[in-house]
Amino acid sequence: MKIFHSKPSRQRGAAAVELALILPILFIMLMMPLFISRFLWHYTVAQKAAQDAARYLSTISEQEMREATLASWATGVATQIARAELEEIVSDQSTPTIIVTCGDEPCSGYRNLALPETVSVTVRMGFFDILGFADTGRYGIPINVTYEMNYVGG
Repeated sequence: MKIFHSKPSRQRGAAAVELALILPILFIMLMMPLFISRFLWHYTVAQKAAQDAARYLSTISEQEMREATLASWATGVATQIARAELEEIVSDQSTPTIIVTCGDEPCSGYRNLALPETVSVTVRMGFFDILGFADTGRYGIPINVTYEMNYVGG
């Protein structure tokens, strides 16, 4: 009885070569959704922080809005509300800028003037890619969110 030994096939390394060719494409296909979802997460957190700060500011009392020191204190509280919500996404590279306005001006008291119709909070920050997928530049991809609400007083 004769035993036949198969000759080494040229197909033995084909799977490894195919994997080496396809792996970079698979890596990019996995990284792109991660990058986009991380950016959208940062944008949503910034939007929610601006919304909550504006909601607080829109309900402060008329007395607080008319008195300059109380209005600046309320502005500070609104800024702290936004900063507290942004803490989970802020990195060493990005420091958010929070701008609080009553009408078209900073909230500084309206003693003898008509109260503002609206209050708004703007959050500006940069998004940096920590995964190394995209070149976000020195300042990152800008995220600018403004949330405006009617002033209803409290």
